[in-house]
Formats: sequence, structure tokens, C-alpha cells
Amino acid sequence: MGRIIVYCAESDRLTRLDVEADTLDEATLKTGHGVYTVLRVYPGRRVLRLGHHFQRMRKSAALLEQPYPVADEWLRVMMRRALDASGLELCRIRLTVPFSAPDTALIALEPFAAPPAEMYERGVKVGLVNARREQPLAKNSQFIERRREIEATHADGCYEYLLCNGEGRILEGTSSNFYAVLEGTLRTSPEGVLHGIARGILLDVAADVLPVRLEPIRRDDLPRITEAMLTSASRGIVPIVQIEAAPVGGGVPGPIYRQLRAHYEAVVERELESL
Repeated sequence: MGRIIVYCAESDRLTRLDVEADTLDEATLKTGHGVYTVLRVYPGRRVLRLGHHFQRMRKSAALLEQPYPVADEWLRVMMRRALDASGLELCRIRLTVPFSAPDTALIALEPFAAPPAEMYERGVKVGLVNARREQPLAKNSQFIERRREIEATHADGCYEYLLCNGEGRILEGTSSNFYAVLEGTLRTSPEGVLHGIARGILLDVAADVLPVRLEPIRRDDLPRITEAMLTSASRGIVPIVQIEAAPVGGGVPGPIYRQLRAHYEAVVERELESL
């Protein structure tokens, strides 16, 4: 069997599915698409802003004109039961309300391995692709197929790919939100992007570090940016030190990133709640 454990929750029943998958994406492709969210389970079976995750799933279903009859508390209970059944303590959960059966939930669990410390100390390289989400505010698992296509056709060692629209605006990463520091201001696109949970936290704390401007960076701006970073719920804030062939700043994570990460992690620790 693969690393991923998948359960189907229906009414008061929790059934383990016979799915062999090594990644959450593989599990989703084998069990069906829907509106979804991914969250990390921290020590002590704690989670971050679970209500925000549920709210975004409901909003995604409404934007996609899909029914969403499930209740937040039911989803919470079934995730707890799935954790009990799996025997896992530290993990990532992909929770999906499938389009084909919206009164059920698919709960895929992946043992959590923390990203290597050197990623946060040395930073990552990202690439650029001309692409965008069809419905960026909706967390629709069908985008997984587009993301896999991008990764398969750009096998150049990049950690992530940034989506750039036809007007040269850099919107977001294939699995993250994107930010850059330009002329002492943190810039990120307000439109055409998924409003990630980590993005909300970063924007909450950023004003204590530097001015924030909700405006996208353009391709032409890249030679002038001094720092760049991405966020996701599982990884937090990750520094970007190279975009395509060009180094960002001095090619090492900068002081603004370090300040933002410290503020971000303080909020995470303060807001963790029991699942």
C-alpha cells in the first residue's frame, strides 16, 4: 500500500477505501474531484484556523454552483474519527466534498514530514509559466491536473511555478500564494488568486513589518525586487532566492522574510486549536 490513507465519510459511517497512493494528489485523482482543503495536524492534535478552511470550502462550492449540504461539525467529527482509525498523530489532511456525492466527504491522510530546515535558511528557486486558474477563488481539486501538467512540462529543478497572466502580472504559485518586496513595500496580487489560509495570516502581520500594497508584481519588476516569498498552510512562509535564472536580492533570504516568518509563527502558535 502507498503512504496515503483514505476514508470515505457518509452519514455516521467511516469506511477505509482501497486506494494505493503515495501523494495526496494521487489519492484525489483516484477517488474523485470536489471542493477541498489541506490542513496540517500539529502536536496535540491541534489545527490552525479550521473555521476558515470550512468557510472557504462552502464559498468554493457556491462559486462553482455545486451543492454543499455537509455541516462543519460533522466534518470535524469525521476527521477526528479518521485520525483515530489511522493511528497517525502528525499528518496532513486533504478534506474533499466530492462533486459526485456532496453529502459525503473524502478524508485523505499523509504522514507529516517537516520541510527541510535548509529550505527556510537557503531559500528556493521558482519558475514562471503563462497560466491562471479558471476560477481562482474556488478551491477546486480539478486544478491538480493542470498543476501536474505544468510540473511535467517544466522539469527544470524549480521548487514551484508562478502563474503569470497574459498582461505580465504574476498572480500566485501552483500550490501557494506569492509576494515580493519592491521599493520597501510588500506586494501581492489581490485578484486572480486563491485566498490561502497562510496568506490571510501573513497579511495580518505584515503591516507591523513594512507597508503592504495589494498589487501584483509584473515580469518587468523582477530585476528590482529585493525579496520574494511564498506561503501555504503546510509550509508557512518559504523564501524565494531565484526566479527563473535571475537571483532575488543577494540570492539569500533577506531580513524582511525573517521578520515576517517570526511574526507568522507566533500567530500560528497562538491560534492553534484542538481538532
